[in-house]
Amino acid sequence: MPGPLEGLRVVELAIAIQGPGAGLYFANMGAEVIKVEPPFGDASRYHRGVNYQTLPEDALCSQFLAMNKSKRSVALDLHSELGQSVMAKLLGSADVFVTNVREEALERMGLGLADLAERYPKLVVGQVNGFGPLGDEAGKAMLDGAAQARGGIVSMSGKPGEAPTPPGAAIADHAGAMQIALGCVTALVSRSITGKGQIVQTSSLGGQLWLQMWELQHSAITGVPLSREGSHHPNIKGPYGVYLCKDGIAVLLVVAMTDEAWSDFWIFFDKPEVVLMEEWDTPGKRVGMAGTDDGVPEVRQHLREAFASKTFAEFQEFVAGQPEIIWERVRGHGDVLTDPQNLANEYIVDLDLPATGATPTVGTLMRYSETPTERPRVPPVLGADTAELMAELGFTMEDVKSVQDHCEAVKAEMYAALLGDP
Repeated sequence: MPGPLEGLRVVELAIAIQGPGAGLYFANMGAEVIKVEPPFGDASRYHRGVNYQTLPEDALCSQFLAMNKSKRSVALDLHSELGQSVMAKLLGSADVFVTNVREEALERMGLGLADLAERYPKLVVGQVNGFGPLGDEAGKAMLDGAAQARGGIVSMSGKPGEAPTPPGAAIADHAGAMQIALGCVTALVSRSITGKGQIVQTSSLGGQLWLQMWELQHSAITGVPLSREGSHHPNIKGPYGVYLCKDGIAVLLVVAMTDEAWSDFWIFFDKPEVVLMEEWDTPGKRVGMAGTDDGVPEVRQHLREAFASKTFAEFQEFVAGQPEIIWERVRGHGDVLTDPQNLANEYIVDLDLPATGATPTVGTLMRYSETPTERPRVPPVLGADTAELMAELGFTMEDVKSVQDHCEAVKAEMYAALLGDP
């Protein structure tokens, strides 16, 4: 049975995370996603990062693997006449064009947004960048951390009185990818009504604001910006937060939903006197709805002492019989990749990779009752689908060979310039 977006063709001209992440969403949903790469390929093919020295030289690099599953690859020099001709026919066959290439660079390749809208009136064009399509800094260069800093989320992370700490994930690019994918799907729905495509634009900066809508709204309505709270949420004045057990295992305590559970909690920790603190004697107060600092430092200190008095195993045994206490152990990546709940929902699935064998990867995440999605497939080899797609679009084998030979020559020059002689 086909996925929900089976039959759609998406052309992706994008590198790194934000643009490819949007293309990945379409691929996960069953669309045909054609990744157009320069002769050297998406640079993330070569980003090995930390701890990669233990893997084979031909192991897929993690960023490329994460963002480019289930796609096809065409290698083109879009600064050449034939490359632009192939791209033009690809776009003429497509429903969606996704890119994170900046406007001035698109124009140099004959892909300016205004030209695309005129030439392909039914095409949905999704362009995402760092800081949005308008304003003096619309064309400013960006990497994920810059958008995090500009969007305010870094200022909320870390301990009070210390330097801010960026979150340990490329959340700006991922948020931008989600937003542009959603925008393109929305534009496709609009096209089904109006018959017209359109240009959709957002950014990593915009994605950051989307991730913080509640917190930003609170700062705006009160006129007092929220501040870092370390192990606690800046806008939840209450027990909510991360605490360390006696053996150093971290637990995030959310709330005790009933008064009985709250009493049992403190009896377990041999601190029945905390039950008498009237600041926390209702579920609403315990979840921080009161919004005041009354009793906050005191209850958090009691909680630090309480968790430090018990091992995680002791705490886990207690809460196993307390369904009204919402909590979770803070899990690292190793735990997340083997979490039975993630495996049961196929949020994590195995891919059989050519150099490293069965390797966990993030799955498609959505579950559809009538149009189920397939498991992700291994990312494509650079240019693996160039010949087949060019033939489908009506190009001759001579044209195919010309494109491939030109790309190999350009690739060799780039290797020599960037990495030394291959």
